[in-house]
Amino acid sequence: MNSIKDILASIGILTLLVLGMTAATAGVQQINEAFNRQQAGQDALIAEHKAYLASDDDNYVTDPMNGFDEEVYEASEQAGTAKHANLFISTAYGRE
Repeated sequence: MNSIKDILASIGILTLLVLGMTAATAGVQQINEAFNRQQAGQDALIAEHKAYLASDDDNYVTDPMNGFDEEVYEASEQAGTAKHANLFISTAYGRE
């Protein structure tokens, strides 16, 4: 009688473990999907921002080999924004 109870208890514990692992896997998949959606949204915002900069700034040069003027670029608002962004990113990642 005790062996049957032990077997049933083992089956119950294994069932709970399998259900817990299934729930954990589903949770991780949902987190991954949410992260991928967030990354896609960020990529879209970056692309939109680049398009905005290209249309708004007369000094914005998409092809440095075609009429790139370093002095004009350094004086532009885009260069200042890029310097600020690079400083922020390097500080965030602990780089100098």
